[in-house]
Amino acid sequence: MKSSFLVCIILATVFILNVSGNSNSSSSEDELDSPVGVVLTRSKTTSRKSQTCRRSVQKNCSSSTKTCARLGRANICQAFKNDCDRQLSNCGAKKFYRKVSLVLCRGLPIDVLRPCGSGQSIAKGP
Repeated sequence: MKSSFLVCIILATVFILNVSGNSNSSSSEDELDSPVGVVLTRSKTTSRKSQTCRRSVQKNCSSSTKTCARLGRANICQAFKNDCDRQLSNCGAKKFYRKVSLVLCRGLPIDVLRPCGSGQSIAKGP
């Protein structure tokens, strides 16, 4: 008798928790609608800024010489075929490339991320 009473109490508790959980989830879904709208607005703004940046670079940049750039403050470099490509990669991206001495990219293939200066120290087999 006690065990069936205990099972009934447990089932009733689970039912109540399940019902109250569903009512809370619908209100949390309503709360989530607002941040999604904010994120979409931010992405549209970022997209416009990115397009404006790209147009500006394409209009004003005329570099034709190879450029070396460091990824943020890391010891990662990338060789670009020209500085315009570097500037375009900075438009609206989360990565930011700083122009650095070409010596740091010596021997690096273009558009491949590698540790700065690693092109010189690559050991070649016999």
